[in-house]
Parts: sequence; C-alpha cells; structure tokens
Amino acid sequence: MNILNIYASLNGQTEKIAMEIEQACVTKGCSVTTVNVGKQAQEIDLLKSDLTFIGSGVYTWLPGKRMLKWIGGQLASARDSNLILPASPRLPGRFACVYCTYAGPHTGEAEATPAIKYMGQLFDHLGIAVAAEWAIPSAFVPENMRHMNTSGRLGDIEGRPDKNDLKQINERTGGLIDSLRLALEVETPLN
Repeated sequence: MNILNIYASLNGQTEKIAMEIEQACVTKGCSVTTVNVGKQAQEIDLLKSDLTFIGSGVYTWLPGKRMLKWIGGQLASARDSNLILPASPRLPGRFACVYCTYAGPHTGEAEATPAIKYMGQLFDHLGIAVAAEWAIPSAFVPENMRHMNTSGRLGDIEGRPDKNDLKQINERTGGLIDSLRLALEVETPLN
C-alpha cells in the first residue's frame, strides 16, 4: 500500500503523531512518504496514494496557518486541473484519514471538529473517501497557555500526547491499513 503522510506542526505535538503514523505504516509493510507542509510546502499529487494521512494542530477551530495555506494551494491546483467535478464522484481505492491535535480548553472536542472537517473537504472534493477522522488531545506548549492544560474542559491533559496516546495512534493506523487492504481485495478480487 502506498501511503502519503502530510502534516503541519507548530509546537511539535502534531509531529509526534505524524511520526507514529509513519512508524506504524512501515511496520505494516507499506511504502510511506512523510511531508511537513510547514517546511516543504510544495504541491503534492494526492491522487497517487492509496491512503493519505493529513494532520494539523487546531487554532481557533481551524487547522494552522501553514496547513490552511497548503490546502488553498492544493485546491487551486485541483481546480486549474479540472479535478473537482460536480457530485465529487468517488475514486476507487483512494482514501484519507484526517486528524488533529487539540487542547479543547473551552468546549472540548467541539473545538477540533471544524478543523477535521475543513481538511477533509479537500479530499472529499477530489473524490477521495475520508475513511477516518481522529481528534487527539494534546497539551498546550506555549508557557502563557499551559494553565489551560489542567483547567480546561478535557481535564488534565498535561504531557499529552503521551505514550498511551501514541500507542493508540499506532494501533489505529495499523487497524485502518488492515481494513482498507481488505476493502481493496474485495473491490478488486484476485484472479
């Protein structure tokens, strides 16, 4: 399985998740390309991968500025190439997993949902099925915001994502890969 692992990480929390996803993909025997769009903002052909992971931190309910800029460029390129069609017909064998890291100090996971949906729309418009959406609690890193790691809606999230969170991401990634491999086998049975 050919996997693209795209992320943007301002303070390193999303990068921890992206690196765990990469490790899980390798363990499952997949070919994986990991791209930090904050450092490598080039256009990427999203139609070449069987599965694309895309993740960002959440900033005022949306992905970070670097991810927003990258998505805007990808969307413009897709429009210019006439890849966005009426009714967004599904492309067989193409899937995405959209995730975010978030602290949710005010309204909890509801703060993460718009960012996940926003990133997912790029894939949905291209006809790539969004197979999974993950919201991963992550502590604030900036000193002036750390007090919200223990006083917010999610309770004490200090130190997250932690070893348990990363283990869960590894397992979720492996499970998603296994389920999509089975779906692809059913879609195109061997002769």
